[in-house]
Amino acid sequence: MGLRSFFGILPPKLYYKDVSAPIEALPVPEKITLLWYRRTHSDLAVRVGTKVETGQDLARNGRGPFVSTVTGRVEEASTFLGVDSREYLAVQIRADQKDSFDPSVTSVAGLSETQPQTLRTGVNRAGFTALRSIIRDPRVWPTVDCLIISALDLDPFSIVNQQTFRDNPEQVEAAIELLARTTEASQCVLAVPDNLADIASKVSTGAATVAMVPPVYPNGLPEILAKKYGAGLLMKTYDAGFAGNTVVVSLEHALAMVNSLQSGRPMLEKTVTLSNGQDGKLRNFRVRIGTPVGEILKRASVEVQPKGKLILNGIMRGYSCFSDEQPITATTESVHVQSPSEVFFFQNTQCTNCGKCNSICPVDLEVNILGRLSEYGIFNKCRGLGVENCIECGLCAYVCPARRPLVHFMTLAKQGIKTVTDEPANMEEALACTACGPSCPAIRLFDFDTESDKEDSPKV
Repeated sequence: MGLRSFFGILPPKLYYKDVSAPIEALPVPEKITLLWYRRTHSDLAVRVGTKVETGQDLARNGRGPFVSTVTGRVEEASTFLGVDSREYLAVQIRADQKDSFDPSVTSVAGLSETQPQTLRTGVNRAGFTALRSIIRDPRVWPTVDCLIISALDLDPFSIVNQQTFRDNPEQVEAAIELLARTTEASQCVLAVPDNLADIASKVSTGAATVAMVPPVYPNGLPEILAKKYGAGLLMKTYDAGFAGNTVVVSLEHALAMVNSLQSGRPMLEKTVTLSNGQDGKLRNFRVRIGTPVGEILKRASVEVQPKGKLILNGIMRGYSCFSDEQPITATTESVHVQSPSEVFFFQNTQCTNCGKCNSICPVDLEVNILGRLSEYGIFNKCRGLGVENCIECGLCAYVCPARRPLVHFMTLAKQGIKTVTDEPANMEEALACTACGPSCPAIRLFDFDTESDKEDSPKV
């Protein structure tokens, strides 16, 4: 998976897998489940028993898009509790084996001459989430300084975008031209891992520049790409508007957008990488969005052993899945099956202030201090130390010799900043810790009394 540091002096490196795995297509399953974040039954335009078509928007009164990926009949609509207690509306559809496409979804003629707003409307109607900034209103669009189309993957055990680049180099130029018009970006960059340099040298990229990226995690994460190869800051949408200057789109989604606008069909399928810790092999599967994870495991003849673990979206940033009925979504990149011997257990131990987490953090946070502050609920100090800049790459927890759940602490702090006020009572518990002795460098951060103390604190 990676390379440990030489004598522990330098941080370890996690290399992306450099393998080619042909994409295997799975048939449409008997049932699919579509997830809709922060929505309720009142947002649906269909009821249990309603017949739906492939590509049909299931949302009421423009509250979507929430696109059906199959033709069939709605069997159930219920609340699904996801990661971090996020609530989704789960709609289960019994699928027909033959698609009947919604006629309201049409292709866009003359893509090279079509206005950007029309392109954004088409992409939005097709249900894409890759350009999150256009989900609400395609007419409202910020200034984009840089567009990055990435052939890198989000996890060391995912090879979806790499395989897409290997299989479709002739389609890259069309994707760049289309997305450049859609986003109205001032600059376009095609990010390619170094191990695919031979293919990149033969690809026509039009007006885009090619950035050869070292295939070392977390170089494939959108925040890192925007910082190193874009205009500096990944663009995100907030309730108050937009922030950032760089849009990053995966190559898989970019090619799917081109196909959608040309054919008039939404993104129905998603490619995911299956990695099995028992044999170490990687396999790519293309499935309908909403397919249960269990269908992939069945096709690959892989079982999750008792006390093993099923992980979605990567071993570094992913999450445990407690049922193989969990559906594949448009953002699912990988499925990883861990054997019992591979399962990692965090421990309730104190920080030793070794500093390894700080040295490996790609955004230069004082992770050891932030972990202590978050652990005891002192979230206002976390904000002052820049915890909201954390990209949750997982490297800090990977190198921690004390096995502290550092990413969980970072996530807790960011959530706490939004929803929880500090409780001074926790300070006594924090100061009661004697693991490091009276010389603990984190103790002074628990109490800022003077302006000089604030000025001496680490800056972000």
